[in-house]
Amino acid sequence: MEHNTNNQPTQNVRMLLTLSNLQALRSQVVPNLNAQFETAFSVKLTEESKTIKDVLGQIDARLFQTYTRPAVDSLRKLIRAGLNDPNWAPAGKPTEVKPYVYQALLSLVLVHTQVSTTALSLTSQVLSFLLEQISRELLEAFKARPAFGLSALIQATLDVEFVAQTLSQYTTEKASALQSEIYAMLDAKTDNVARSQLQDELPGMRELLKRLRDQSKTEFACFKKPRRTQALERKATS
Repeated sequence: MEHNTNNQPTQNVRMLLTLSNLQALRSQVVPNLNAQFETAFSVKLTEESKTIKDVLGQIDARLFQTYTRPAVDSLRKLIRAGLNDPNWAPAGKPTEVKPYVYQALLSLVLVHTQVSTTALSLTSQVLSFLLEQISRELLEAFKARPAFGLSALIQATLDVEFVAQTLSQYTTEKASALQSEIYAMLDAKTDNVARSQLQDELPGMRELLKRLRDQSKTEFACFKKPRRTQALERKATS
């Protein structure tokens, strides 16, 4: 009998392995079995195939939700605590991404390690989903603030853009749409003066983001697309 006072990591590994096996069942095993059966008996299993696919999809969705829920809950708490901090909006021009952003990304480093070492094929799916959840939580948290002066507007932009750039490999249409919604909402909650001043600040913000990304590249190296993958993509598009 297994004795483990903290069996959460073991449970997570088991769920990842099950999700990986389900992925193989849905994409390879079941379609191949159906094709062999249809060829051998000259029949079409359209309805049966759809039923099996739907059932496996429902099981996969429930397991995926169960695995990612703790990470989603943790990210929600980090983001809400960070943005509810009275000192979130600096008095002067921001020079740093706020600590909650680093804490959220570091928590994803742990998730990345677990998924990539247990079920590598699920890494992109899990990280993309969590990026969507971060974007959604940022949107909801910013909605709760009544207005944004220039300093708050710059800080919000830095926080959102740092996350987006660090996790750019895992961007999805949904994540991009949520980030665009954040910027539209920020724009709606600021006045014309701050909006105009922000345009003048953009070049400096780009330089600051680049410096902050360079400073944190070691901590977040796992999110960077492998060089071989980048080279193959360039070759395919050339």
